[in-house]
Amino acid sequence: MSSKIKILPYRSLANGDKAFIRGHAFKKHRVKELKTYHKQFSNFRNAVRRYQLSPLKYEEIRVVLNGEEKVVSTDKKGMFTCEFDMHNLPKGWHKYQVKLNGKIKKGEVLHPTNHRTAVISDIDDTVLISHSTRFLKKMYLILFRNAHSRKLTPMIKNWTSHLQDFNEDQNPKEFFYVSNSEWNLYDFLEDFFDINKLPKGVFFLQNLRKGLKDLVKTGRVNDNHKMDSIEFLFQFYPEKPYILVGDNGQKDMEIYGKICDKYPDRVKGVMIRKLPYVTEAYRMENMKKQLDFHNIPLVSYH
Repeated sequence: MSSKIKILPYRSLANGDKAFIRGHAFKKHRVKELKTYHKQFSNFRNAVRRYQLSPLKYEEIRVVLNGEEKVVSTDKKGMFTCEFDMHNLPKGWHKYQVKLNGKIKKGEVLHPTNHRTAVISDIDDTVLISHSTRFLKKMYLILFRNAHSRKLTPMIKNWTSHLQDFNEDQNPKEFFYVSNSEWNLYDFLEDFFDINKLPKGVFFLQNLRKGLKDLVKTGRVNDNHKMDSIEFLFQFYPEKPYILVGDNGQKDMEIYGKICDKYPDRVKGVMIRKLPYVTEAYRMENMKKQLDFHNIPLVSYH
C-alpha cells in the first residue's frame, strides 16, 4: 500500500454509554504542512489540493480506545466511523489510536460532564472572518490566506465575559463548533484554532467534497447540516445546558430560534454577532421577542 496514504482522526465525542469516533483516510493527500512564511502561491496550491483529495475507499481501519479495538471500513468518501460501548470512560479528553497497514495516528475523544454548560458555536464570521455572504472576498481568503494570515472576528475579545455572564460567572470548558465548511478544511481549522489559542472543541463539518467546482461552492448553506448536528448534541447529552453562538449573516438566527423553541429550558443564552454589511435589523428584533418569551437572554454586537 502506498506510503502516501494519510489518516486523519478527528476530535470525537462520548457520553456515559457510547463513544463515536470518526475520521478520513486518503490514498492521496498532498496538502503541505503549514508554515508561517507561506506565500500566496503556496496558499493557493494548498487550497486547491484540499479539494483534489483521493479518498481511500472501503479499506479496513483499526480503532483503539480505552484498551478496546474495533475494525471498521471506510466508505466511498474515505470516512470511517466507529462506535464503542463506554461505561467506564472517565470525564475529560482521551487519546485513541487509528491503525492502517502499519501507520498509526492518534486522535482525541471528549467525554463531557453531564450538567456542565457547553458552547455550540458557528465558525465562519462568528470566530473566523470569512465573508461568507460575499463571494469574491470569501474566495480570496480561502485561496490566498492560511491559518497564520486569516483573522479572528473582533468579537472574540468579548467571548469570556459574555459566556461567563450566561453561566453564573464561570467560563464554559466544553465547546462544539458547527460549521458549513467541509471536512476538506479540517486541517486548516485545527491549525487556526491552535494558533489563536481558541477553546479546544469538537468540530461538526459538512461532507467531504472533491473537485474545483466544489471548492468554489465551499461553505454553501445547508440548513439540515447545522440543525441536525445541534439536535444530535442536545439528544446525545440530554441533560446538558448550552450557550448558542453565531452571526446574522446566514441562517444561525433561524436555526437557533427553532432550537430555543424546542429546548427552552436548556438554552442559557444566545450570542449573535451583527455583521457590519447586514442591515436587516428586524430579524434581530424578532429574535429578541422570541427569546424573551422563553426568558432566554440575547446578546448582540459587532
